[in-house]
Amino acid sequence: MTIRGLSGDFETMPMRDLIGFLANRAASGVLTLEKEGTKKQLHLESGSIINASSNLPREFLGQFLINLGHITEEQFTKAWETQQETKVFLGRILVMIGLVTEDVVVAALATKFRETLQEAFDWKSGTFAFVPGLPPPPSEGLDVRVSLMDVYKDAEVRAQAWERLRSVFPSPRCTLEVREEFLELTPADGSIDLKLLAGIDSGRTIEELALGLHATDFVLYQRLYALHAMGAISVRPPRAEPEPELSVDIDLGERPTPERLLESARELVAKARYRDAYTRARRAQQLEPTPAAALLLKQIETAWLPNLRAGLLGGGRRPTPSLSGEQLAALPLSAAERYLLSRVDGVRALEAIVRVAPLGEFEALSAFDRFLAQGWITR
Repeated sequence: MTIRGLSGDFETMPMRDLIGFLANRAASGVLTLEKEGTKKQLHLESGSIINASSNLPREFLGQFLINLGHITEEQFTKAWETQQETKVFLGRILVMIGLVTEDVVVAALATKFRETLQEAFDWKSGTFAFVPGLPPPPSEGLDVRVSLMDVYKDAEVRAQAWERLRSVFPSPRCTLEVREEFLELTPADGSIDLKLLAGIDSGRTIEELALGLHATDFVLYQRLYALHAMGAISVRPPRAEPEPELSVDIDLGERPTPERLLESARELVAKARYRDAYTRARRAQQLEPTPAAALLLKQIETAWLPNLRAGLLGGGRRPTPSLSGEQLAALPLSAAERYLLSRVDGVRALEAIVRVAPLGEFEALSAFDRFLAQGWITR
């Protein structure tokens, strides 16, 4: 059935209603979803997703292949470098060099298409636009189709599942404890379960586990729920979220208000002191999320990112840690910062760490800038 273009926001038309509408009409065209800097685009043909893209790194094909155990981070990095030289799609390169089969790439792409849309079902705000009749995008040369109706039906099941998951794991900052006597099987060497249990034993939070395993939240929480149901893991209280460290060269008072932090951040932007400006704006957003804080953070990112790229990328820099493992463990770090520091070993190139990380480029580079400024790592 041919339908006209459609656009709006999710406060007026919830995601579930939008996808149900397009699925029932076997729509063909391009659906674009946007929310607070996140952008997803799905190409539809006769009610099926034939391609899906996202600017969230955790929804890139390489991340799914790493999480599923089909390739390593090092293999992804080499394949990505080949892709930059040849412009051949990543999945096709991996098949050509014999790392994965075509069936594996098809299955991973289908998972990627499904998860890219499923993640957006929780959106309560944001905008959408559907344009019918646009030509299909360049593909990996593989016929991958995911029924929009199947995703629509699965969304209700997932919504109910999330209620159970969140009742057991109330925060992504929770840590866990392994009870080996209740494990039904000993995880195989190199398996995802073995890596998961090792991460739990090391004291990582759920959020840190997701980053380390390159896992989407739903897949990870499902596995944790299964382990919890058999008594193999218990849940500990969530770890406190670290506050950004504010430099003391400007007097902001003992407890600066969000308004004062934003005012100071704007002054620092005018002086091109982006690191300090970002720290203050991020703290203001933590204290009181506002459109003004979000806008300023985006402005800082736009202005600072070219400088970060020029100063950190290229040259094959292989940073080394300056602190012991115990000292690093005691630092008040976010999950993303702890993940990035865990990759610093004097062997991995900084550019490779950033490329394979399930994080945005700016988030990773601004973190490394902080690590160098604090002396936690050396070039």
